[in-house]
Amino acid sequence: MSTGECFWYIGESLRPWESAVAGALARALLKEGLPLRCFSGGGGENLGIPDLLSWNSLTLVERTVLIGTRGALWHLWGEPPFWWNFLRIRARTVHTRFDGVCEWKGHPTRLAASLCSAGETYIPPTFDVKIHWIEDGAAPENEDAPPLFVLFQGTWEDRKLFGGAAGELSGTLQITEEDSRGGKLPPSGNAFLLLPRAGLSSALLAAHGALMGIPAAAAPSPLFDEILGKEGYIRLPPSKDREGVLSALRLLAGEAGRNAAAAARRYGMEQFPPSRGAGKLQSLYRTLSGKDE
Repeated sequence: MSTGECFWYIGESLRPWESAVAGALARALLKEGLPLRCFSGGGGENLGIPDLLSWNSLTLVERTVLIGTRGALWHLWGEPPFWWNFLRIRARTVHTRFDGVCEWKGHPTRLAASLCSAGETYIPPTFDVKIHWIEDGAAPENEDAPPLFVLFQGTWEDRKLFGGAAGELSGTLQITEEDSRGGKLPPSGNAFLLLPRAGLSSALLAAHGALMGIPAAAAPSPLFDEILGKEGYIRLPPSKDREGVLSALRLLAGEAGRNAAAAARRYGMEQFPPSRGAGKLQSLYRTLSGKDE
């Protein structure tokens, strides 16, 4: 079976930093000459894919024709839409998800080797320094401003603990809800990420933050070591005791934090060039299409 044109559907469930990874991989594949047609189930501002089409802008007839007749190979990103099972009747499919909630719909792929189990294919991510999703109307960088600690996916206990620690350092705490889909990073210079949960989405967020000069403090884990490098983030204490958290925040807001962001940026550019992820996807597509030599 010849792959011909490969179709991508990028679901609306993706957060901005997840969309940025998918978009960077799509652009890398297009640069390698792979025929690629991409549809977005949500917004496309963080994807940056040439000729990207909105799935919602298509008529019912156009969608039916695509699902029923077009493309021998499709790649789904994020939570699967209801029509995915109909497509799988006639086409080979690949599925990349960013969390463990939805079920696999097609050949399973992961963006972190440490998360792969039997049968899952590892696809190296890639990060684009040109992608910017800073807060709308954010003030310019001001190094004299109080530290702004941005907490992602924290529990109520995390909010209380980190909020109190930030206050002791004359800083402020900004809370981003776990289910946020439109999260924006604050301007760099006095902003710092707090990631108490070891998850793929958090690790990708930290990698993009490092590209913008925003350091991260995270729960130590093989996942963060893989995405950021062992020197690319400040480690939060496992017990989350008050003194340990205060110490980590002091490091994060100081020279150690700036050094960690620089190390993560260098690591990401060296370990995850666009050609690496594109090459792995091309190899997978050839295998699934029966063209692997």
